[in-house]
Amino acid sequence: MGRGGKRGGRGGRGGKNSGHVSGERQSYKRFEDLRRDNDNFRKYYMAQKIVSDEEFPELMESMRSVLPTNFRITGSRQQAIDIREQIINEFVPYIKETSIEGAEIEPPHPLEWYPNNFGWQFMIPRVALKKSKELSKFHSFLVTETEVGNISRQEAVSMVPPLFLDVQPSHYVLDMCAAPGSKTAQLIEALHSDVEVGKTPEGLVIANDADYKRACMLVHQMNRLNSPNIIVTNHSGERFPNIYRQDAQGKRLSRDIVQFDRILCDVPCSGDGTTRKNVRVWEKWRPDDAYGLNPIQSKILQRAAYLLKTGGRMVYSTCSLNPIENEAVVAHVLDHFEGALRLVDVSDQLPALKRRPGLATWKVMTRDGTLHDEYESIPVDEAGNGRRKYMEKFFPLSSERMQELNIDRCMRIYSHMQNTGGFFVAVLEKVAPISVDEKRKAAAEEAAAEEATFAVPVEAIKSDDVTAMDTDCAEGAANPAPKRLADEAEASDSGAAEADSDAADTKRAKIDSAEKVGDRAERQPYLPDNPREDPALVENPFVFLEPSHSDLKSILEYYGIKDSMSRNGFLSRIENGAFRSVYHVSDSVRELMELAGQRLRVVNTGIRVFSRNSVKDAPCSFRLVCEGVPQLLPHLPDRYVIDVSFRDLKTLLDEVNPLLTALSDECHERLKSVPASSSVVVVYDPAKHENDEEKPFTRMTAQLMVPCWRGQVSLSVHMDKNQLCSLIHRVLGRSVDRNTVGGYKLDNNKTAATRSAAETPVLAANGDISDAE
Repeated sequence: MGRGGKRGGRGGRGGKNSGHVSGERQSYKRFEDLRRDNDNFRKYYMAQKIVSDEEFPELMESMRSVLPTNFRITGSRQQAIDIREQIINEFVPYIKETSIEGAEIEPPHPLEWYPNNFGWQFMIPRVALKKSKELSKFHSFLVTETEVGNISRQEAVSMVPPLFLDVQPSHYVLDMCAAPGSKTAQLIEALHSDVEVGKTPEGLVIANDADYKRACMLVHQMNRLNSPNIIVTNHSGERFPNIYRQDAQGKRLSRDIVQFDRILCDVPCSGDGTTRKNVRVWEKWRPDDAYGLNPIQSKILQRAAYLLKTGGRMVYSTCSLNPIENEAVVAHVLDHFEGALRLVDVSDQLPALKRRPGLATWKVMTRDGTLHDEYESIPVDEAGNGRRKYMEKFFPLSSERMQELNIDRCMRIYSHMQNTGGFFVAVLEKVAPISVDEKRKAAAEEAAAEEATFAVPVEAIKSDDVTAMDTDCAEGAANPAPKRLADEAEASDSGAAEADSDAADTKRAKIDSAEKVGDRAERQPYLPDNPREDPALVENPFVFLEPSHSDLKSILEYYGIKDSMSRNGFLSRIENGAFRSVYHVSDSVRELMELAGQRLRVVNTGIRVFSRNSVKDAPCSFRLVCEGVPQLLPHLPDRYVIDVSFRDLKTLLDEVNPLLTALSDECHERLKSVPASSSVVVVYDPAKHENDEEKPFTRMTAQLMVPCWRGQVSLSVHMDKNQLCSLIHRVLGRSVDRNTVGGYKLDNNKTAATRSAAETPVLAANGDISDAE
C-alpha cells in the first residue's frame, strides 16, 4: 500500500519543500526527465544492509527501470481456465509473430510462483502497450476483460499477501485497508474456489477502507465479481467497530464479539517499493515519512489482533522497504502481546517466489542525516525536545528478543530478484486469547468441552495471566484498557494527513504527522480492544425485504424462484417508499449486518439480481440483471432457461434483436412458452454440444449464461457492452470496438438500432438496457 502527499502540505504542491515561489507558475518535468535517484534514499538503505554492498547497485538499477505489465486471471475456476487457454492459444502465438520496428517481442508468460498459471507478466510496460498499434488487439483484450472482471491488472508482488492467508469457503475474512480492491478480489475468489457456481459459501469477506471515495472504488471492483458474500464498509482500520453477538432473546452480549478467521492488513505506507511505477517517489522520499506512518500501522495491526479468532491467521504487508514500517511494527506488536501472536514459517509455500528474510537490526536517520542504532543516542537539545519526533519503537528490540520472535520469518521481496516491485509480507497466527473476555470465553468453552457442571467465573482467570491489561484503564470501557506501547499513547489519533487522491495506483495513506508524534498534550488513549466509533453514514441504508413484501412476492412468483434460494437475503435501498433494484446476500452476510446494525458503515453489499423496468404492460415490473444471473440460474424454472446450440448463440451475437423466426425451431418453440416483455436466460453448454459441427472460436469448458429480453417478435441480449465485446470475441473470434457492439452504435444518448420502443428496450450509453436504469 502506498501513500500520496497532501496538496499544499509537506512535500506537496505549494508546500515548504515544493521548490517553487508563491505566485509563480510551477514548472513540470516530462516523465523521461524525472531523476530516478535520491541521495538520502541511497545512504539510508545502504546503511540498513537490506542487501549486500555488492548487490545494492543491481537493486538500485532495477528500481529505476519501468515495471512490466502484470495481470491476473480472475473469476470462477472453470471460466478462468477458459481465459487462460485463450491467452495461450490465441494471443501468445499472435504476439510471437509481431514485431515493433523490426524487433521481436517476448510474449506474455505465466508467473512461475502463482498457482495454476493464473498470474501473468508481459515485458512491455503498460504505457508502451497502450500506445502500440501492433499490440492494440491484445491491449483491447486486456481492457475489455478487465472491465468485465475476467482479468485484474495488478502488480505481481501485490498478488502475494492473499495467497498466504489460505482462505477457505467457511471463513469470515476482513480486509482492513482494502481499496482499490485487487487483493480483496483474490480473497473473494478463494472464498468461492471450491463452491459450485450458483452456490453460496458459508463465509464472507468484509472489504473496508477509511476513505469513503475509495470505498466506492471498491464497489466497482466488487460488482465485477458477482459475490453475495461481500460487504463494503467505510471505517478507519484502527477503529473498525466491535460487532456483538446476541442471545436467544436478541439481547446484545456485550462481551462476545464477532471475530474473523482471516485478516489482511495491507496498511498505508510510504510506498518506496513502488519507484518503478511511481517515479515521483524518488524526488519526494524522506526518511521521516515512515515516522508518521509507524503509529497508525501499529494501531491497525493491534486492532486486527483483537478482531482475529484464536487459531486464526493474518497477513501484514506494505509496498515499502523501510524497516520502521515493517519489522519495527511487527516486532513491537508481537512483543506487546507477549506470546499471543507468532510469526508463521511459510518458507515451504510458493517455493518459486524469491524472497529474503526479515531484518533483525536497522538504523534510524534523523533530519540532519545522522544514523542512530539506539534511541538513547539521539541527542536532546536544551529544551529537551530533541527526541520528540522519534519513538523507541522505531528501533529494534534486543538481539535475543528479535531472535525469540523469529523476525527472520518475515519476507522481503526486492525488485531485482524476479522483475517486480518491492514488498514486505509477514504472516501471523493468533495462538492465545488476548482480552479478558476472550480468555473468559475460552475457559468456558474448555470447561464445556470437559463436560464440567459449573461456569467459569471471572475470578478463575488469574491476574498473572492478564499481562496485556493496564490497571488504569479508561473508566466505563467495555474491557480494561490493554497495555499500550508507551509512545503510542502519545501519538495523535487525529494527526493523520490526507493522501493525494490523484496518486496513481497507490493506496490512501493515513499519516500521523511526524511533527505531532510525541506531543505531550492531553489526548484520549487508543484502546485497540474497544476503539471509539466512527459516525454513521448519512445515506439511505440497506433494508431487508421480507418474502411477504408485495413487490418481492410478485417477482418471486412471476419468475418461479425455487425455494432452494434463501428468502432471507433479499434487500434494497428504499427511497420515498420505493426501490429500483433488488440485491441478494448470503445468510452469513444478513446475520452479520443485523448484529452490527448502525455500527457498521455499509457502503454496498450483495449482487443486484432484479431491476425495475419501464416497459408498459410488462407482466412483471422487474427484469433479471446480468450480474445476478449466475446466482439465480440454479433456482430458475426451466421455463425461463433456454438451452441453445452454437448456431442460435451465433445468431444472437451476429444480429441486432433477431426475430424469433431466425432462431432454430426448437429454440423458437421454447420461447413461445415465455410471455412477451420478459427476461429469459439463454444457456450454451459446451459439454452438451461437443459433437456439433459448429463451435465457438475459443475452446470453452464453462457454461455461457446470456440474459436476454423476449420481445413480441424478437430476442435481444441484455448485457453490459464490455461483457458483450468479450463474449463476441470468445464466441465469434471478432475484436469489437466497445463503442460499436453488435450493430448498436453507442453515443451519449440512446441507440437508434432498435426495432421499436414498444417491442424491445434500447441499449444505453453504458451498454445496459435503458428502461432498467
